Amino acid sequence: MGLQAGSWTFFMLYSLGMLALGVVGSRRVTMADDYAVARQFYSPAGLSLAFAATTASGATFLGLPGLAYSNGISLLVYAFANPVGMYLGVLICLRVVSESGNSFASRSIPEYLGDRYDSERIRIIAAVLSLILFFYLAGQLVAGLVMFETLLGLPAGLALLVTTAVLLLYVTMGGAHADIITDAVQGAVMVLVALGVLTMFLTGFGIPGGLGGVLQRLGELDPDNLSMFHPRARIVGSPWAILAIIIAHIPLGMLPHVGNKLWALKSGASRRRFLLLAFTFGMLLPAITLGGLLARVHLGDALLAGGANQAIPALFVAILPAWLAALVCVAVLCAVMSTADGLVV
Repeated sequence: MGLQAGSWTFFMLYSLGMLALGVVGSRRVTMADDYAVARQFYSPAGLSLAFAATTASGATFLGLPGLAYSNGISLLVYAFANPVGMYLGVLICLRVVSESGNSFASRSIPEYLGDRYDSERIRIIAAVLSLILFFYLAGQLVAGLVMFETLLGLPAGLALLVTTAVLLLYVTMGGAHADIITDAVQGAVMVLVALGVLTMFLTGFGIPGGLGGVLQRLGELDPDNLSMFHPRARIVGSPWAILAIIIAHIPLGMLPHVGNKLWALKSGASRRRFLLLAFTFGMLLPAITLGGLLARVHLGDALLAGGANQAIPALFVAILPAWLAALVCVAVLCAVMSTADGLVV
């Protein structure tokens, strides 16, 4: 099975699976509240996977490996600092948001803020500011477009149409239930892919000398690849930059597509387990960034001219059998869909 044929096969199976889960979600909807937030319906295990998948977007599975390809191991600090900040925000807000949001029967973060402070003005301001997330949604769809162009050979316009159509179909059917169920499955796939990339990096897959050979080759390509703080990359150029990353990501735990999932947690007693599992999964997913380093070793400087965001699919295509590369690359679409569907809801 060739790469493109395998990609089409696995993509069709994936799409049918997501649509089937959308049908399952639709059967759990009995009123508008179910459609909007799936209030107090899910256990910590499934919801933690869905939550981690929502916070890890196309940027995690394509952007960060691309930056690591260009800037070396310094990006690992960025990648793992990101979820630390976000989950600090979740920890701060979880108790207040989940309890008072349920008591107010809020169905969105803007609605919750308006009810909490008894202010229509705050409700409207928060709702308008939420529209900025359309740019974030556009970024997710572009990440999907990159995958479809690379694997399926589709032109950009058609690739964007396919990405959007599949997403809207299953989300429209089941609302928040479809979002959470599909995100839980997508999250499990994402964790497996991240663990696979971690294993490949630690064993130096395909490189003589294993991990030592990988690090040696990174240093040969560019000595700064082995710097903890890359002197030419401002986002990871100093400890202060990393501290800024953590602080900047704290409010992300309250983004509408993230915060509303807190209301789907079945009971207050489940919070501790939910946080522990979600944080564990959230810290595993950035291991995909190691794929960017491995891609640099295997591909050299070939993508530096502007295609670094394709480091992960290019790596899989270069070192795996065609059918396996197709399967794993289609799995990367999970990262795109799992954030985009939450934004749509």
